[in-house]
Amino acid sequence: MVSSTDRSTRAGRRRAARPTLRRAVLSAVSFVLLLAGFSGGLVAWAYQKYDGQIRRIGALQTKDPNIQQAAKQLHAENYLIIGSDSRSGANATFGHVAGERSDTTILVHLSHDHRRVSVVSIPRDAWVDLPTCTSSNGRAVAEHHEMFNSAFTVGGPRCTIATVQKLTGIAVTHFVKIDFVGFQSVVNALGTVTVCSPKAVYDPQSKLRLHPGTNHLNGQQALDYVRARETLGDGSDLGRIKRQQQFLGIVLRQAMNGALMTNPLRLRDFLDAATKAITVDTGTTFGDLRGLATSMHGLDPKHVVFYTAPIANRDYSPPGTSVSGKVLLDAAAGRVLYRSIINDTAPTRSKSTGPSSATAAPQPTLSAADKTCSL
Repeated sequence: MVSSTDRSTRAGRRRAARPTLRRAVLSAVSFVLLLAGFSGGLVAWAYQKYDGQIRRIGALQTKDPNIQQAAKQLHAENYLIIGSDSRSGANATFGHVAGERSDTTILVHLSHDHRRVSVVSIPRDAWVDLPTCTSSNGRAVAEHHEMFNSAFTVGGPRCTIATVQKLTGIAVTHFVKIDFVGFQSVVNALGTVTVCSPKAVYDPQSKLRLHPGTNHLNGQQALDYVRARETLGDGSDLGRIKRQQQFLGIVLRQAMNGALMTNPLRLRDFLDAATKAITVDTGTTFGDLRGLATSMHGLDPKHVVFYTAPIANRDYSPPGTSVSGKVLLDAAAGRVLYRSIINDTAPTRSKSTGPSSATAAPQPTLSAADKTCSL
Protein backbone atom coordinates (compact mmCIF):
# COMPACT_ATOMS: atom_id res chain seq x y z
CA MET A 1 0.00 0.00 0.00
CA VAL A 2 1.10 3.57 -0.64
CA SER A 3 1.11 5.89 2.36
CA SER A 4 -0.73 9.21 2.44
CA THR A 5 2.68 10.90 2.65
CA ASP A 6 3.76 9.23 -0.58
CA ARG A 7 0.52 10.29 -2.26
CA SER A 8 0.97 13.85 -1.08
CA THR A 9 4.55 13.87 -2.37
CA ARG A 10 3.46 12.66 -5.79
CA ALA A 11 0.61 15.16 -5.88
CA GLY A 12 3.08 17.91 -5.11
CA ARG A 13 5.31 16.72 -7.88
CA ARG A 14 2.41 16.77 -10.33
CA ARG A 15 1.54 20.33 -9.31
CA ALA A 16 5.17 21.33 -9.81
CA ALA A 17 5.03 19.84 -13.29
CA ARG A 18 2.35 22.28 -14.45
CA PRO A 19 4.07 25.62 -15.05
CA THR A 20 3.39 27.56 -18.21
CA LEU A 21 6.53 26.24 -19.85
CA ARG A 22 6.03 22.59 -18.85
CA ARG A 23 5.53 21.12 -22.32
CA ALA A 24 8.33 18.78 -23.34
CA VAL A 25 10.02 18.65 -26.72
CA LEU A 26 9.05 16.20 -29.40
CA SER A 27 12.02 14.02 -28.65
CA ALA A 28 11.47 11.59 -31.51
CA VAL A 29 11.91 14.44 -33.99
CA SER A 30 15.30 15.19 -32.49
CA PHE A 31 16.12 11.49 -32.59
CA VAL A 32 15.33 11.22 -36.31
CA LEU A 33 17.46 14.27 -37.00
CA LEU A 34 20.28 12.66 -35.06
CA LEU A 35 19.94 9.56 -37.21
CA ALA A 36 20.25 11.67 -40.33
CA GLY A 37 23.58 13.02 -39.11
CA PHE A 38 24.91 9.75 -37.75
CA SER A 39 24.67 8.10 -41.16
CA GLY A 40 27.39 10.37 -42.60
CA GLY A 41 30.97 9.15 -43.08
CA LEU A 42 33.18 9.71 -40.02
CA VAL A 43 36.89 9.26 -39.51
CA ALA A 44 38.08 7.48 -36.37
CA TRP A 45 38.96 10.60 -34.36
CA ALA A 46 35.56 12.14 -35.01
CA TYR A 47 33.82 8.93 -34.03
CA GLN A 48 35.65 8.87 -30.70
CA LYS A 49 34.94 12.54 -30.08
CA TYR A 50 31.20 12.29 -30.68
CA ASP A 51 30.86 8.97 -28.86
CA GLY A 52 32.62 10.53 -25.87
CA GLN A 53 30.23 13.48 -25.75
CA ILE A 54 27.13 11.31 -25.30
CA ARG A 55 25.97 10.96 -21.69
CA ARG A 56 25.06 7.45 -20.55
CA ILE A 57 23.07 6.03 -17.65
CA GLY A 58 21.98 2.58 -16.56
CA ALA A 59 18.31 2.56 -17.53
CA LEU A 60 17.33 -0.72 -19.21
CA GLN A 61 15.30 -3.41 -17.44
CA THR A 62 16.45 -6.52 -19.32
CA LYS A 63 15.42 -9.05 -16.63
CA ASP A 64 11.91 -7.64 -16.29
CA PRO A 65 9.34 -10.51 -15.99
CA ASN A 66 6.79 -8.26 -17.73
CA ILE A 67 8.66 -8.69 -21.04
CA GLN A 68 6.61 -11.13 -23.10
CA GLN A 69 8.28 -13.80 -25.25
CA ALA A 70 11.65 -12.55 -24.03
CA ALA A 71 13.65 -15.05 -26.12
CA LYS A 72 11.98 -13.79 -29.31
CA GLN A 73 12.88 -10.20 -28.41
CA LEU A 74 16.55 -10.78 -27.66
CA HIS A 75 17.62 -9.13 -30.92
CA ALA A 76 14.76 -6.65 -31.23
CA GLU A 77 15.43 -2.98 -31.92
CA ASN A 78 13.02 -0.97 -29.78
CA TYR A 79 14.04 2.57 -28.90
CA LEU A 80 12.19 4.41 -26.13
CA ILE A 81 12.51 8.14 -26.81
CA ILE A 82 11.82 10.49 -23.91
CA GLY A 83 11.64 14.28 -24.04
CA SER A 84 12.99 16.12 -21.03
CA ASP A 85 11.88 19.55 -19.81
CA SER A 86 14.87 19.91 -17.49
CA ARG A 87 15.80 23.57 -16.87
CA SER A 88 19.36 22.87 -15.72
CA GLY A 89 22.45 24.11 -17.55
CA ALA A 90 21.76 25.71 -20.93
CA ASN A 91 18.06 24.89 -20.54
CA ALA A 92 17.72 27.46 -17.72
CA THR A 93 16.73 30.04 -20.34
CA PHE A 94 13.33 28.28 -20.52
CA GLY A 95 12.50 29.22 -16.93
CA HIS A 96 13.50 28.14 -13.46
CA VAL A 97 11.53 25.01 -12.56
CA ALA A 98 12.90 22.41 -10.16
CA GLY A 99 13.25 18.80 -11.21
CA GLU A 100 12.74 17.13 -14.55
CA ARG A 101 9.63 15.85 -16.29
CA SER A 102 8.71 13.83 -19.37
CA ASP A 103 5.69 14.91 -21.39
CA THR A 104 6.43 13.07 -24.62
CA THR A 105 7.27 9.36 -24.74
CA ILE A 106 7.51 7.47 -28.01
CA LEU A 107 8.42 3.85 -28.71
CA VAL A 108 10.21 3.31 -32.04
CA HIS A 109 10.35 -0.26 -33.42
CA LEU A 110 12.59 -1.13 -36.35
CA SER A 111 11.56 -4.35 -38.11
CA HIS A 112 14.00 -7.25 -38.34
CA ASP A 113 14.52 -6.69 -42.08
CA HIS A 114 14.93 -2.92 -41.53
CA ARG A 115 12.19 -2.16 -44.06
CA ARG A 116 9.49 -0.95 -41.66
CA VAL A 117 9.36 1.37 -38.65
CA SER A 118 6.46 1.53 -36.19
CA VAL A 119 6.22 4.59 -33.93
CA VAL A 120 3.87 4.42 -30.93
CA SER A 121 3.02 7.54 -28.91
CA ILE A 122 1.95 6.98 -25.31
CA PRO A 123 -0.30 9.75 -23.92
CA ARG A 124 1.17 11.50 -20.89
CA ASP A 125 -2.24 11.49 -19.14
CA ALA A 126 -2.88 7.75 -19.62
CA TRP A 127 -4.00 6.18 -16.34
CA VAL A 128 -1.76 3.12 -15.99
CA ASP A 129 -0.40 0.60 -13.52
CA LEU A 130 3.04 1.77 -12.41
CA PRO A 131 5.25 -1.11 -11.24
CA THR A 132 7.34 -0.92 -8.09
CA CYS A 133 10.09 1.60 -8.79
CA THR A 134 13.07 3.03 -6.95
CA SER A 135 13.04 6.79 -6.46
CA SER A 136 16.06 9.06 -6.85
CA ASN A 137 16.71 8.88 -3.10
CA GLY A 138 16.73 5.08 -3.14
CA ARG A 139 13.26 4.62 -1.66
CA ALA A 140 11.03 1.88 -3.08
CA VAL A 141 7.70 3.22 -4.38
CA ALA A 142 5.10 0.45 -4.38
CA GLU A 143 3.07 -0.52 -7.43
CA HIS A 144 0.06 1.75 -7.91
CA HIS A 145 -2.18 3.38 -10.50
CA GLU A 146 -1.30 6.86 -11.70
CA MET A 147 -0.69 8.98 -14.80
CA PHE A 148 1.86 7.49 -17.16
CA ASN A 149 3.85 10.73 -17.04
CA SER A 150 4.41 10.33 -13.30
CA ALA A 151 6.67 7.30 -13.84
CA PHE A 152 9.51 9.59 -14.87
CA THR A 153 9.00 11.82 -11.84
CA VAL A 154 8.82 8.84 -9.49
CA GLY A 155 11.88 6.95 -10.73
CA GLY A 156 13.37 8.54 -13.85
CA PRO A 157 14.04 6.64 -17.07
CA ARG A 158 14.27 3.25 -15.32
CA CYS A 159 10.74 3.59 -13.96
CA THR A 160 9.40 4.83 -17.30
CA ILE A 161 10.97 1.87 -19.11
CA ALA A 162 9.58 -0.55 -16.52
CA THR A 163 6.12 1.04 -16.93
CA VAL A 164 6.25 0.73 -20.73
CA GLN A 165 7.29 -2.92 -20.49
CA LYS A 166 4.49 -3.65 -18.01
CA LEU A 167 1.96 -1.90 -20.25
CA THR A 168 3.07 -3.44 -23.56
CA GLY A 169 5.19 -6.51 -22.91
CA ILE A 170 7.69 -5.04 -25.40
CA ALA A 171 11.37 -5.18 -24.49
CA VAL A 172 12.95 -1.73 -24.54
CA THR A 173 16.42 -2.35 -25.99
CA HIS A 174 17.63 1.25 -26.27
CA PHE A 175 16.84 4.49 -24.49
CA VAL A 176 17.37 8.07 -25.68
CA LYS A 177 16.59 11.30 -23.80
CA ILE A 178 16.82 14.73 -25.46
CA ASP A 179 16.32 18.20 -23.97
CA PHE A 180 15.09 21.61 -25.20
CA VAL A 181 18.46 22.88 -26.40
CA GLY A 182 19.15 19.63 -28.22
CA PHE A 183 15.86 19.91 -30.07
CA GLN A 184 16.62 23.42 -31.24
CA SER A 185 20.13 22.47 -32.33
CA VAL A 186 19.10 19.52 -34.45
CA VAL A 187 16.27 21.43 -36.13
CA ASN A 188 18.62 24.32 -36.89
CA ALA A 189 21.02 21.80 -38.43
CA LEU A 190 18.40 21.17 -41.11
CA GLY A 191 18.11 24.92 -41.71
CA THR A 192 14.34 25.05 -41.32
CA VAL A 193 11.43 22.64 -41.18
CA THR A 194 8.50 23.38 -43.47
CA VAL A 195 4.98 22.96 -42.05
CA CYS A 196 1.56 23.81 -43.43
CA SER A 197 -1.12 25.60 -41.41
CA PRO A 198 -4.75 25.78 -42.60
CA LYS A 199 -5.19 29.18 -40.95
CA ALA A 200 -3.40 32.07 -39.28
CA VAL A 201 -2.23 31.28 -35.75
CA TYR A 202 -0.77 33.37 -32.95
CA ASP A 203 0.30 31.79 -29.67
CA PRO A 204 0.62 34.60 -27.09
CA GLN A 205 2.62 32.42 -24.74
CA SER A 206 5.49 31.65 -27.13
CA LYS A 207 4.85 34.46 -29.65
CA LEU A 208 4.72 31.84 -32.41
CA ARG A 209 2.98 33.09 -35.56
CA LEU A 210 1.84 30.92 -38.45
CA HIS A 211 0.20 32.16 -41.61
CA PRO A 212 -2.13 30.13 -43.85
CA GLY A 213 -0.16 27.76 -46.07
CA THR A 214 3.58 27.08 -45.96
CA ASN A 215 5.67 28.14 -42.95
CA HIS A 216 9.43 27.67 -42.56
CA LEU A 217 10.31 27.13 -38.89
CA ASN A 218 13.73 27.47 -37.29
CA GLY A 219 14.69 25.61 -34.12
CA GLN A 220 13.00 27.98 -31.68
CA GLN A 221 9.82 28.22 -33.75
CA ALA A 222 9.69 24.45 -34.20
CA LEU A 223 10.04 23.96 -30.44
CA ASP A 224 7.15 26.37 -29.86
CA TYR A 225 5.11 24.55 -32.52
CA VAL A 226 5.42 21.07 -31.01
CA ARG A 227 4.97 22.28 -27.42
CA ALA A 228 1.88 24.42 -27.99
CA ARG A 229 -1.50 23.04 -27.03
CA GLU A 230 -4.22 25.56 -26.19
CA THR A 231 -3.86 27.72 -29.32
CA LEU A 232 -3.29 24.94 -31.87
CA GLY A 233 -5.72 22.22 -32.92
CA ASP A 234 -8.40 21.16 -30.44
CA GLY A 235 -6.36 22.17 -27.39
CA SER A 236 -5.94 18.63 -26.07
CA ASP A 237 -2.80 16.61 -25.43
CA LEU A 238 -4.14 13.94 -27.81
CA GLY A 239 -4.53 16.58 -30.51
CA ARG A 240 -0.98 17.67 -29.80
CA ILE A 241 0.23 14.07 -30.29
CA LYS A 242 -1.39 14.00 -33.75
CA ARG A 243 0.29 17.29 -34.70
CA GLN A 244 3.63 16.04 -33.41
CA GLN A 245 3.33 12.90 -35.52
CA GLN A 246 2.59 15.01 -38.59
CA PHE A 247 5.61 17.16 -37.80
CA LEU A 248 7.79 14.08 -37.37
CA GLY A 249 6.67 12.83 -40.79
CA ILE A 250 7.76 16.14 -42.32
CA VAL A 251 11.14 15.94 -40.59
CA LEU A 252 11.63 12.36 -41.76
CA ARG A 253 11.06 13.36 -45.36
CA GLN A 254 13.51 16.24 -45.07
CA ALA A 255 16.12 14.23 -43.19
CA MET A 256 15.96 11.36 -45.66
CA ASN A 257 16.68 13.54 -48.68
CA GLY A 258 20.38 13.58 -47.76
CA ALA A 259 20.90 17.37 -47.92
CA LEU A 260 22.64 17.41 -44.55
CA MET A 261 25.20 14.88 -45.74
CA THR A 262 26.41 17.13 -48.58
CA ASN A 263 27.40 19.99 -46.26
CA PRO A 264 30.43 18.89 -44.16
CA LEU A 265 30.47 22.01 -41.98
CA ARG A 266 26.78 21.76 -41.15
CA LEU A 267 27.12 18.04 -40.46
CA ARG A 268 30.06 18.69 -38.11
CA ASP A 269 28.15 21.35 -36.17
CA PHE A 270 25.08 19.16 -36.12
CA LEU A 271 26.85 16.14 -34.66
CA ASP A 272 28.73 18.24 -32.13
CA ALA A 273 25.57 19.87 -30.78
CA ALA A 274 23.42 16.77 -30.96
CA THR A 275 25.79 14.40 -29.16
CA LYS A 276 26.08 16.92 -26.32
CA ALA A 277 22.29 17.02 -25.99
CA ILE A 278 21.38 13.35 -25.64
CA THR A 279 21.51 10.79 -22.86
CA VAL A 280 21.38 7.09 -23.74
CA ASP A 281 21.56 3.77 -21.90
CA THR A 282 25.01 2.38 -21.13
CA GLY A 283 24.67 -0.32 -23.80
CA THR A 284 24.03 2.06 -26.71
CA THR A 285 27.09 3.27 -28.60
CA PHE A 286 27.55 5.91 -31.24
CA GLY A 287 28.03 2.99 -33.62
CA ASP A 288 24.58 1.62 -32.72
CA LEU A 289 22.97 4.95 -33.58
CA ARG A 290 24.97 5.28 -36.77
CA GLY A 291 24.03 1.72 -37.80
CA LEU A 292 20.36 2.44 -37.21
CA ALA A 293 20.67 5.65 -39.20
CA THR A 294 22.21 3.79 -42.12
CA SER A 295 19.29 1.34 -42.07
CA MET A 296 16.71 4.13 -42.04
CA HIS A 297 18.38 6.43 -44.56
CA GLY A 298 16.95 4.78 -47.68
CA LEU A 299 13.67 3.75 -46.07
CA ASP A 300 10.45 4.45 -47.97
CA PRO A 301 8.51 7.02 -45.88
CA LYS A 302 5.34 5.00 -46.54
CA HIS A 303 6.82 2.26 -44.38
CA VAL A 304 7.24 4.52 -41.35
CA VAL A 305 3.85 4.37 -39.63
CA PHE A 306 2.59 6.17 -36.53
CA TYR A 307 0.22 4.88 -33.87
CA THR A 308 -1.16 6.26 -30.63
CA ALA A 309 -1.63 3.72 -27.84
CA PRO A 310 -5.28 2.60 -28.33
CA ILE A 311 -7.72 4.60 -26.21
CA ALA A 312 -11.03 3.51 -24.64
CA ASN A 313 -11.98 6.79 -22.93
CA ARG A 314 -10.49 10.25 -23.53
CA ASP A 315 -12.11 11.80 -20.44
CA TYR A 316 -11.65 9.23 -17.74
CA SER A 317 -12.27 9.70 -14.00
CA PRO A 318 -10.42 6.90 -12.16
CA PRO A 319 -12.60 5.29 -9.47
CA GLY A 320 -11.69 6.19 -5.92
CA THR A 321 -9.94 9.41 -6.94
CA SER A 322 -10.95 13.05 -7.33
CA VAL A 323 -9.09 13.48 -10.63
CA SER A 324 -10.71 13.70 -14.06
CA GLY A 325 -9.77 14.27 -17.67
CA LYS A 326 -7.39 11.32 -17.78
CA VAL A 327 -6.98 8.82 -20.63
CA LEU A 328 -8.14 5.23 -20.23
CA LEU A 329 -6.27 2.95 -22.61
CA ASP A 330 -7.96 0.12 -24.51
CA ALA A 331 -6.32 -3.01 -23.13
CA ALA A 332 -7.67 -5.40 -25.79
CA ALA A 333 -6.73 -3.24 -28.77
CA GLY A 334 -3.42 -2.49 -27.12
CA ARG A 335 -2.60 -6.19 -26.88
CA VAL A 336 -3.20 -6.54 -30.62
CA LEU A 337 -0.86 -3.64 -31.41
CA TYR A 338 1.87 -4.58 -28.95
CA ARG A 339 1.77 -8.26 -29.95
CA SER A 340 2.32 -7.24 -33.56
CA ILE A 341 5.48 -5.37 -32.56
CA ILE A 342 6.74 -8.33 -30.53
CA ASN A 343 6.07 -10.64 -33.50
CA ASP A 344 7.42 -8.08 -35.98
CA THR A 345 4.23 -8.12 -38.07
CA ALA A 346 1.45 -5.71 -38.99
CA PRO A 347 -1.44 -5.59 -36.47
CA THR A 348 -4.24 -8.03 -37.32
CA ARG A 349 -7.71 -8.62 -35.91
CA SER A 350 -7.70 -10.64 -32.70
CA LYS A 351 -9.42 -14.04 -33.15
CA SER A 352 -9.19 -15.23 -29.56
CA THR A 353 -12.74 -14.40 -28.55
CA GLY A 354 -14.69 -15.23 -31.71
CA PRO A 355 -15.93 -13.04 -34.58
CA SER A 356 -18.75 -11.38 -32.65
CA SER A 357 -16.46 -9.82 -30.07
CA ALA A 358 -13.08 -9.91 -31.82
CA THR A 359 -10.88 -6.87 -31.41
CA ALA A 360 -10.22 -4.90 -34.59
CA ALA A 361 -6.63 -4.24 -35.56
CA PRO A 362 -5.49 -0.74 -34.52
CA GLN A 363 -4.93 1.48 -37.54
CA PRO A 364 -2.00 3.88 -38.00
CA THR A 365 -2.85 7.54 -37.62
CA LEU A 366 -0.59 8.34 -40.60
CA SER A 367 2.66 7.44 -42.32
CA ALA A 368 5.73 9.59 -42.87
CA ALA A 369 4.71 9.87 -46.54
CA ASP A 370 1.39 11.58 -45.74
CA LYS A 371 1.31 15.30 -46.46
CA THR A 372 -1.29 17.27 -44.54
CA CYS A 373 -2.21 20.88 -43.87
CA SER A 374 -3.78 20.78 -40.44
CA LEU A 375 -3.23 21.57 -36.78
